[in-house]
Amino acid sequence: MNVETTIKNGVDGTPVVLVVEDEAIIRMLLIDELEDAGFVVMEAEGADAAVVILSNGAMIGVVVTDVRMPGSMDGLGLAAWMRDQAPRVPIIITSGFATQPDCQSINPAVTRVIPKPYKPGDVVKLVTALLTPLDR
Repeated sequence: MNVETTIKNGVDGTPVVLVVEDEAIIRMLLIDELEDAGFVVMEAEGADAAVVILSNGAMIGVVVTDVRMPGSMDGLGLAAWMRDQAPRVPIIITSGFATQPDCQSINPAVTRVIPKPYKPGDVVKLVTALLTPLDR
């Protein structure tokens, strides 16, 4: 399966969220909240690792990414890569400095920019809204 045809649900129908965050404590807090809400979560410490996950055909429904991370690309670079390689996967960007218009000019799939610091529950609410079928 290629990333263009990414299925938005896991094998058992549970939505899969990819969390891309280099700060381990922030990443773990967000993962815990998402798992408590019933999501299957994959994690990446940076954009380079996220590209590997997405390139291998992982069934990702939404990506939540930080902007500033070490590696060959940051979160905005990941959004640019996804514009070409995974255009249908929504992206939530968490940042202390990036704005919605800036990020959407890189990739229209950027659904929301959430300013840091944020409450993990706010991200969970947005992920839930993005992955809830409209016909429910």
